[in-house]
Amino acid sequence: MEKQQFIDQLKKLISFKTVSGDIEENSKALDFVESILPKSIFVKRVKNKNAEVLIASTVKGLKPKIGYLVHIDVVSGDAELFNPKVSGDKVYGRGSSDMKFSIPLGVYLLKFAKENNIEFSLAITTDEEIGGYEGGMYLAKNLKFRPSCLIVPDGGDNLNFVNKSKGVCQIIVESKGATAHASRPWAGFNAINPLIILTNQLIKKYGKNSNKPNWKTTMNIGAIEGGKSVNQVCNNATIKFDFRYPESDSSERIVNEVKNIAKKISGNLIVTTASVGMPTFTNSKLPVVQKFISSMKDVYKKEIIIKETYVASDARHFSEFNIPILMMKPIAGEMHSENEWVSVTSALTFCRGLERFLKLYK
Repeated sequence: MEKQQFIDQLKKLISFKTVSGDIEENSKALDFVESILPKSIFVKRVKNKNAEVLIASTVKGLKPKIGYLVHIDVVSGDAELFNPKVSGDKVYGRGSSDMKFSIPLGVYLLKFAKENNIEFSLAITTDEEIGGYEGGMYLAKNLKFRPSCLIVPDGGDNLNFVNKSKGVCQIIVESKGATAHASRPWAGFNAINPLIILTNQLIKKYGKNSNKPNWKTTMNIGAIEGGKSVNQVCNNATIKFDFRYPESDSSERIVNEVKNIAKKISGNLIVTTASVGMPTFTNSKLPVVQKFISSMKDVYKKEIIIKETYVASDARHFSEFNIPILMMKPIAGEMHSENEWVSVTSALTFCRGLERFLKLYK
């Protein structure tokens, strides 16, 4: 891919304020992507509630040999972050690293695949930053997108190949009580108290896992709500937990554990799930993985380290279908910050690595 073409297309994409949930702006950005697609490509756009998915492919159907999954939505930011800047080898702007850099590459690879008779599909979602439940999940479970392997350049800092990522299990526990004046607490029932007991028991088990990087199940207390006045016994309180778990654990076990503990504490605790996503795991010894890593090693002229990631992506929606996930990205940094950037040289090198892989795996 030509350097200037990459920069120009990336700058244009960054200029779209494609914050998750902004249906109109994301659709406009997809219009732009569609306008730069090569000719004779099969294009399908599907809307599902507040999300939209664009699929562009060299072949008909949804079962190509190679899939390339990216998202065009970004987290919110000040207006100036959507005014891209180029300084030296870096393109700065919201989404430059996460992950609009991948879209010009995907468009180019469609052309490359078409010219070389390679089955290749580019899939773009618009709600990954908020879980991907109406985009990535819909693509996997409803549209039944089933490539033989799936490239997801949404992880792998410092040119690492990601072989596994943790799943997510978000749980909400609501507590019901009875209000009373704070001077007469015995006249009511404080809804906060059982939540404190529950939280302490969970911290005893998972607290130590949250002190340093590890591949065990971790727990974060994301939000606590309860009480309206300091001199009143609280009659309604809620706490929200975010568990991240490895492939050796499961969301079902975590939910059941919380429910069982809650039941023993109080019959007034209601446990529900908010967001659940499976972990991903790809055997690095698979031939397709070895070909991918070899291709990247050849172009970057360095060993590719295989490493896990703690961050979830749309790849999780494909976990149950046993599709090898090929996750790696070019050098980039400051994701979600005011100084988010991607290296142009590294992105173009990454593109050459993908070209090599496409030829090897065709």
